Amino acid sequence: MNYENEKELIKQAIDGDRKAFNTIVNKYKKRVFYTAMKMVRNKDDAYDITQDVFISAYKNLGTFKGDSSLFTWLYRITVNKSIKFTTRDKYRNMLPVNEIGNDEKSKLRPDMDYRQKQLQNRLDSAVIELPPQQRAVFTMRFYDGMPHNEIARILNRSEGATKANYFQAIRKLRESLSDLFPINANSSITDEVQK
Repeated sequence: MNYENEKELIKQAIDGDRKAFNTIVNKYKKRVFYTAMKMVRNKDDAYDITQDVFISAYKNLGTFKGDSSLFTWLYRITVNKSIKFTTRDKYRNMLPVNEIGNDEKSKLRPDMDYRQKQLQNRLDSAVIELPPQQRAVFTMRFYDGMPHNEIARILNRSEGATKANYFQAIRKLRESLSDLFPINANSSITDEVQK
């Protein structure tokens, strides 16, 4: 069956068309997986979260209002399930964020020198230590480049709260990495948060 647009695909899936839902899964599974991967840094856990996201989406597709894109809705479910996972479970074999990218260009280049790899590993370790909510906001803002209003909508929080989480995450990361990057007295962290 051909689906003309996303709305038709969603309608058919709500009406019980399994092929329509499988089309949704096939269309978004990689993006959902990489979103989970950025949050939990473990392939097995990211696969489990991805499966859980689509089970939840299948059960709740009828509640999708269409105020945002289907991927934004799935992204929200993924972030919330990842936050729940990180507060509930201990981490296993974390992967550095540079090994998580959703395409070959985002992986470490072979010519990247040892110091760059070490810096990336230190950053990854510091991000992992952030509280789950701050890690979620930082990941969405820093790695995905989302504006604060979109982060706020996804997390169902105020924009001020997401900015505060981001500010705290940046502050903690700067403290964790202060031996590598001494803070310039003239730089203002609030400049980055205001963006």
